[in-house]
Amino acid sequence: MLESIDPLTLAQRYHDAMPIRIREYLNHRGIIDDAIDLHLLGWNGERITIPIFDRDARLAFFKLAKDPLDRGQGPKMLVPGGTSAELYGWERLRGKPPRIVICEGEFDRLALESRGIAAVTSTGGAGVFRKEWTEDFLGIPEIYVCFDRDLAGTRGALRIARWLPQIRIVELPEEVGPGGDVTDLFVRLEWTRDNFLRLLEKSRPAPVDVSAAAPTRIASKAAGNRDEVDAVKSGLRIEEVLARFMRLSTSGNRFRGHCPFHEDRTPSFVVYPENQAFHCFGCGAHGDVLTFLMQVEKISFREALERLRGWADQPNDRTA
Repeated sequence: MLESIDPLTLAQRYHDAMPIRIREYLNHRGIIDDAIDLHLLGWNGERITIPIFDRDARLAFFKLAKDPLDRGQGPKMLVPGGTSAELYGWERLRGKPPRIVICEGEFDRLALESRGIAAVTSTGGAGVFRKEWTEDFLGIPEIYVCFDRDLAGTRGALRIARWLPQIRIVELPEEVGPGGDVTDLFVRLEWTRDNFLRLLEKSRPAPVDVSAAAPTRIASKAAGNRDEVDAVKSGLRIEEVLARFMRLSTSGNRFRGHCPFHEDRTPSFVVYPENQAFHCFGCGAHGDVLTFLMQVEKISFREALERLRGWADQPNDRTA
């Protein structure tokens, strides 16, 4: 629980109490003084305080980072009991930057921000990213996920891809080692901002996970026929197939329409030509052209594949 005084006053008090050694430690972790001051990092006498603000810009709680001089077995980060995961960086989403990085950990986020790279992170780690947060990413052209180089990071990135299929996944280089993170790039490997931007250029689109599609959770049978499926899909554009069943309008370099899977009063269904996927921000339906056809026509995987094959063989035919 926060103390009875005003939370912002408390955050400022902690910030003013930060010892020089803690500021130097944060600098060594790649966090510049301007970022320390802007984000009101502080010191409560035992741990480094990181104020976490909610969507409405209210101070929700403090995350508490371990004192670098503490050699005990305590956790590196503490969260007050009774709090739920929050997105650290709501102010960045409100500004709708042209590019944003979803990273893993508060210090990684601040290291990126110290280099002028807009970033956010979940206070719950790589495994916690709430579906309701995704709506706030609408309107941001480039979204990247850059998690730690480990299994948890990989799984976390794929989890986000189910709700934000337009993301691009950034793989940290082998030089960071197993479990390496963004901070390792800037501190241990001495990367610059330009180095990191070049890494973003090498990112890959999020894979379309047919088996995770909602709302029907259809299990794909394509695993053993991937080459066949890819060959059929390569002869079609998802927006052209979906236009047979629904009205689509352009929205930048994407398409938007009313979702056919639920009562959609405002267009919440988005088609992403860049990775040939769709996602509904209303009901959560997500997948590729094959998934869509299976759901909208209520047919089997094989039936959907054969129908797509027929359309692919007649590229000039645009009628259902």
